Amino acid sequence: MALPRLWLASLPDDIVKDILTWLPPKPLVRFRCVLRCWKSNIADPEFIERHLIINKAKSLSLSENNNAYLLCNTPPVPFLHWPRVGELCTVICNSDSSFTKIIRLKVPSHESTLRFYNGIFCFVGDMPAFSLRRKRQAIPVTPPVRNSAIYLGNPSIRKHKRLPTVLVNDRFENSSYGLAFLTSQNNDLKLLVFGRFNREQLRAQVYTLRTNSWSWVELPVEPLDEFVGPISRISPSPLALHFIATTSQVYEFILCFDVDNEQFWEIKLPHNYSNGLSLKFKQLVVFKGSLALIAFGQDEAELVEVCRIWVMSEYGLADSWTPTLSVPLSGVADFLGCTGSGELVIMKSGNQVFSFDPENQNENDLGIQNLTPLEILPPLKPRFYTANLIESLVLLDE
Repeated sequence: MALPRLWLASLPDDIVKDILTWLPPKPLVRFRCVLRCWKSNIADPEFIERHLIINKAKSLSLSENNNAYLLCNTPPVPFLHWPRVGELCTVICNSDSSFTKIIRLKVPSHESTLRFYNGIFCFVGDMPAFSLRRKRQAIPVTPPVRNSAIYLGNPSIRKHKRLPTVLVNDRFENSSYGLAFLTSQNNDLKLLVFGRFNREQLRAQVYTLRTNSWSWVELPVEPLDEFVGPISRISPSPLALHFIATTSQVYEFILCFDVDNEQFWEIKLPHNYSNGLSLKFKQLVVFKGSLALIAFGQDEAELVEVCRIWVMSEYGLADSWTPTLSVPLSGVADFLGCTGSGELVIMKSGNQVFSFDPENQNENDLGIQNLTPLEILPPLKPRFYTANLIESLVLLDE
């Protein structure tokens, strides 16, 4: 045991820190028990930021970007009628099409919203309000009072953090969420929340991890009614969240949010993208590095279910929308995301997950139903897929 300590003593501290930044999060968490100086170094915000930058660079490398994340949950199981207990499960989709479960987390919730970005997930659940009676037993109020609890979680280090309540608490009826990191010069994390206050016009709040606080952000002047999304775009600059928004006049467009400057702007959707299509649902995606719109529905002429893909070849320029593909694709229950190579990850009946190549129309069953043993009920339900597997130490010091 003396040899490793002698070897460590012979290296300058800055060299040791540099070596540690290249290691995965899991051993780094364990290494905090090796030396006292390692514990302080690994928990240092500058070290965490440097580690995140390196792992972002790894994820952009073709040689490293072999895996992806699939976020699943179980349907809520009643426990004494209320609250309902569900479970989140983060799964690594390996390059050889196998799966590795890395975390299972029990969460009390009736309904939930899930977002996932750069290895960090956001979980939002409607929690029951409790009253105290004799013997200090917690009894849920009937009917349950709406009170959303918002969590950030890092499955790489098995840490999660409950966020402070939004500025108007349970009267702020949430409708959509967006999660993003800032640029590499400031690796903070922000969460954008849209919601209504007392059934009035939609408003927006932003949570910042560095300050652990919420703030209001100004929405466009025209009232907005609905959001679909979001997706995050890493390049080109600026980093932005993108939502499909609908005004009170039923005008659809892409509402973009500059995460760094906390400002909104608009991008037009493809003209007549739904012509001849009985639309089932649509979603914004990053398709082979470009902003894209994917629409699922029934072709009104051919009477078959199809998938249409429009790609914006020049970011921000509405005239650059190009109808790239329109291919038959039936039985789609949900769209989970895109792989780095442009395959669509879709869910069909029975929670079966498939990858679909829209160019050659090959469909591959990923075998997600095999994740849950038959004796364990209820089964996992896939909710979200991301091609960017970025492991980090974010939330380690929380």
